[in-house]
Amino acid sequence: MSKTPKRLTNSEREIMQVLWKSEKPLTASGIIAASPNKEWKNSSVHLLIKSLLDKDLVEVAGFEKTTKNYARTFKPTMSYEDYSIKFMLNDTDKEKRKNIILKMIKEETDLDIVREVLDAAKDKLNNKPGVHSPSSTK
Repeated sequence: MSKTPKRLTNSEREIMQVLWKSEKPLTASGIIAASPNKEWKNSSVHLLIKSLLDKDLVEVAGFEKTTKNYARTFKPTMSYEDYSIKFMLNDTDKEKRKNIILKMIKEETDLDIVREVLDAAKDKLNNKPGVHSPSSTK
C-alpha cells in the first residue's frame, strides 16, 4: 500500500492498537475481548471496523466459527511502524524529513539501536545500483 494513510480518530486508533498487538486476525467480538479497559458495544466496533475498512487500514482476513454463526476476522493492512512513518512523512519535503530523522536519532538513548539503524542504512545505500560507498570509489 503506497497511499498515505488517513488520520485516525481516537476510537479507531484504539481498535488499530488491539489489531497491531494481536498475533492473529480478530473478529469484532475478539476485539472487544482484547480491550478489557474499554466497554465497547458490538455495534460501535462494527461501525469503527467499517470506517477502518473504508480507510484501507484493515482488511477481511477470513471467517471464524462462533457458536452457530461465522464472523469475519480482520487484520491491519500495514504495521504500526509503517502507518506511523507514512503518516508522519506525508507531504513532507526533504529538509523536514532529514530533521525528523535526526531528531529521532538524537532522542534515542540506546547507542546500540542507533548503530544498528545507521549500519542498516549504510547497507541499504551500498547495495543500491549506481550508489558506491566512499571506500569503493578509490
